[in-house]
Amino acid sequence: MQAFLKRLRKNTKGNILVMVGAGTAALVGSAGIAVDAVQWYLWKRQMQQTVDSGSMSAALALWRDDDWENSAQDTMAKAANSKYVIEKLTNPPDSGAYADDDLAIEIIATTSAKLPFSSVFMADPAVIRVRSVATAIGDGEYCVVSLRQSGTGINVSGTANLDLGCGMVANSQSAGAITLSGSSYVIADPISAVGGVTYSDGNLAKGTSVRSYAPVAPDPMADRELEVPQEPSKCDYTNEKSSNKAVTNYKPSVSGVPVRFCGGLSIAGQANFAPGVYIIDGGTFDLGNKANVAGTGVTFVLTGKTPATVATMDVNAQAKVKLSPPDDADNEWDGVLVFQDPMGSTKESILNGGSDIDMEGIIYMPKGDMRYNGNSEMGTDCLMLIGYTLNFMGTYDLVNDFSDCPFDASRINNKSRVIRVVE
Repeated sequence: MQAFLKRLRKNTKGNILVMVGAGTAALVGSAGIAVDAVQWYLWKRQMQQTVDSGSMSAALALWRDDDWENSAQDTMAKAANSKYVIEKLTNPPDSGAYADDDLAIEIIATTSAKLPFSSVFMADPAVIRVRSVATAIGDGEYCVVSLRQSGTGINVSGTANLDLGCGMVANSQSAGAITLSGSSYVIADPISAVGGVTYSDGNLAKGTSVRSYAPVAPDPMADRELEVPQEPSKCDYTNEKSSNKAVTNYKPSVSGVPVRFCGGLSIAGQANFAPGVYIIDGGTFDLGNKANVAGTGVTFVLTGKTPATVATMDVNAQAKVKLSPPDDADNEWDGVLVFQDPMGSTKESILNGGSDIDMEGIIYMPKGDMRYNGNSEMGTDCLMLIGYTLNFMGTYDLVNDFSDCPFDASRINNKSRVIRVVE
């Protein structure tokens, strides 16, 4: 036996079989580990997509003031390909760069299952953990806002050229929420609609960010909670018509108390407005073709007893107008040039643009229609139009510089928002 073992030890004929046996075991083991690792990686990708979908859905629901928790859970249930456990669903996130963001949603979820090969060596299956944070990111600001929820909210037609210096948004859910037609040309970014945006390539500047089916934009002035002044209740003027033969100076009789015009205000000549609030109660605030109007630190409030009697505003393209709102953060009307009663009007306000018309500040008609006409070039600063429906027509150029506006931007919620995964 000893002699046999000595010969066997020196014999090399069977070594290759031993090496093949050992190598085969390593090869099979590596292949098994590789198969399980691919499965773990696939689960992680699938779960990451699931929590990303859930966090974006929740962030959108939060932005719309809906039930964001149920939205996240429902979306994840539809998107998942395997069983999972939600470890965390919070607003705002508990950690990370967006921990102080009240619009951010954090989701952490796990998935786990035994696999054939790795379970031989592991007492417990591997746990795949994924995390996602989504929020509404601000990436611009709007200065043309339509608040109607159906039909066409913003219409640009004819040969109008608009250089807004900002973006435009429509809350209508219709396919033509924003409609650009004819040979009109718009420079605005971004252009967003809850519904669709209809346009041709020639209607927009290259590189414009067009967002159909975007989140609803809030009323930029809602947080201000402005109301039509109740005082004075009596009329300071009734059916007032300024003469084209004399200069008319309007000012509050008592400092800080508004002036009330009943039955409208029609200006046919030169009129100067001292700083203050001017209430147009019924009728029309009419700036005729011979009007020469000036005022700094002024706000015009359009109101009435019913929607049918709420005052509207008409501006003739041949008028000379230079009006600007209060520029004082302590003034409740800061930045507001025109404020129409939120009950709305059954009549359309016509704001014709002309070379001698400079109207700055916010024109706010949340339930009123505005039509912007013109046949000449008009330049202005910090013009913001918020209405129910906005129509831009005519053959004119409007250039609006919306940078470095004097009114307190922190009091106006006009930021453009998109829902994105940020972590």
